[in-house]
Amino acid sequence: MRTKFTAILLLLSAAVLFGKPSTPAPGSPERKAICDAMREYVLAQTRKPVARSILFKIEFLKVDGNYAGFEGFPVNADGSPVPDGLLGDAVFMTFLKKTNGNWRVVQDLTRSDVPSEEELGQIRRKFPADIPSSVIPDFWRKLLRP
Repeated sequence: MRTKFTAILLLLSAAVLFGKPSTPAPGSPERKAICDAMREYVLAQTRKPVARSILFKIEFLKVDGNYAGFEGFPVNADGSPVPDGLLGDAVFMTFLKKTNGNWRVVQDLTRSDVPSEEELGQIRRKFPADIPSSVIPDFWRKLLRP
């Protein structure tokens, strides 16, 4: 009986330590922290002034441990599109890592088209091996396979 109890305790501990990939709920502190990191990253990409109040229309967001996959595009606080030319028209596809409690972009696959074979080879060589496949959208997971 004691052995069964110990085994169950170990399984529960492992589930907590190595939780399943999840999508942070809208309004949750984790989702807000990821969006704040994305906002800083996106604003740093533009040379034109953009309102700091941009929000994101998120199409994909998965967190697994200290990594997150993010796919989405910026919108104004009222939900209207950001004017053309300010941030481009590409959907941002990034991977973030949480270090010391802060999220930051560690890989950016944002583009407006499918990469050529040559570009794909470069992306594969530079893609961080420690990013879990669970935070990579299916489209990119298929492309990144060698």
